[in-house]
Amino acid sequence: MRAYKWMLAAALISLPIAAKADGMPGVVVQDDTVYSRMTYSGLDVSKNSWESYSGIIFALNRDLSRDGFMLRLQGSYGQYDYENGTHHDVDLWQGDVMIGYQKVRDRVEVALYAGVDVLDHDVSPVDPSNSVSGSETGFKVAGYVESRTTDVNLPYYFLLDGAYSTAFDTYYALGRLGLNRSGTIFGVEGWLLGDEDWDAQRLGGFVQWERNLRPDLLAQLTLSAGYQFADADPGCGGRCAADWEGAYATVNFSLFFGDHRRREPLK
Repeated sequence: MRAYKWMLAAALISLPIAAKADGMPGVVVQDDTVYSRMTYSGLDVSKNSWESYSGIIFALNRDLSRDGFMLRLQGSYGQYDYENGTHHDVDLWQGDVMIGYQKVRDRVEVALYAGVDVLDHDVSPVDPSNSVSGSETGFKVAGYVESRTTDVNLPYYFLLDGAYSTAFDTYYALGRLGLNRSGTIFGVEGWLLGDEDWDAQRLGGFVQWERNLRPDLLAQLTLSAGYQFADADPGCGGRCAADWEGAYATVNFSLFFGDHRRREPLK
């Protein structure tokens, strides 16, 4: 079974801001909506498999647009089935608690998280040939590099997002590249995902909308679809590649909650 090893990398772009306000050079105090937390939920559907997830991220400094520590809580539930001489149905549960730190610059933000992850694959009937079965608790790292869209209307968009958990060696990496047209972002995407028993690769496209529902509430909707390629252990002792190859689709909905207060712009 081959293992994918990947590294999150970021190039931070920092532009100086120089201005004057209240006799203080280089500082502008402005009234603005400051987002302190976000919730997200989504659904991932592919051949013989689906998974739903929800999570919440808190900025411990109460400002998601600033450098600082973050707290993330996430849970997911899904189902999948496969054949290896016997039909197996699987319920999948997952939950993690992670602490992280983000760096925010004019055009890009970078975040890295670490914490505890719990995974449970409830296989019915029991499959001795499947190494990804039962419960495991592991150490998890996650991170992303993303162009800014909430405060900066850039004409382009990019994202590199990924995570790895020692629980069943579960991982994913997602890359997106696109264009931003007045809050509507569209482009291409690629995925790597899997665990110690199988691997998959995806190629597809995505579209994302971002709108203010009210002054202190920002909504973001992302849809994607494409084709999933898969491989498994030689001999197909556990889950077979044929069980997983085919179309995939995802939907993600995020809400950013804020309040109106005075703050300084990024320096």
